[in-house]
Amino acid sequence: MARELKADALHLFMLVPVGCGVEIAEDQMLSPGEYEKILNWLSRSAQRFKDIELKATCAPHYFRILEQRSRKEGSPVGPPKAGRMSALTRGCLAGSAVCFVSRIGDVQPCGYLPIIAGNVREQSIRDIWESSSVFMDLRDPERLRGKCGRCDYKLICGGCRARAYFQTGDYLEEEPFCSYQPNVAKVV
Repeated sequence: MARELKADALHLFMLVPVGCGVEIAEDQMLSPGEYEKILNWLSRSAQRFKDIELKATCAPHYFRILEQRSRKEGSPVGPPKAGRMSALTRGCLAGSAVCFVSRIGDVQPCGYLPIIAGNVREQSIRDIWESSSVFMDLRDPERLRGKCGRCDYKLICGGCRARAYFQTGDYLEEEPFCSYQPNVAKVV
């Protein structure tokens, strides 16, 4: 339908259960299998349809899927085309490449992760960005727990830290909506 409407882009937003998302999560949240199926469809569609930009938002394991597909096909994913909004970076960017500043000055890793790293009314954003223990945790993939901590793809995915927090109360725990099972022989 997006192509029929001659849209330039279709960005699929994967539900993050915070705010009003909590109210609809039980009814609207995809299972890990459904999530995987949709992200694989998006990956195949992005290869097939070059006339429209396709992107997954708040779907860090899309980057694992792209990498797995690349390895299977023997061709690198490669950089995005110049001028495209879907520049490949890595999965969850919370606290490592983005942050959120609330209307009262609280600094959070992202708008979906309600963990306060500091407040710009009390210290500079630069100090918070560079020295917050929350941001330090999020920038070190070795601190990830559960299957995310053992995962071969943790450097390009990292799992959604907000979903982990929603499910477990711990933003460093494993991504609950990822169906990938990393090599169990690895020890965290």
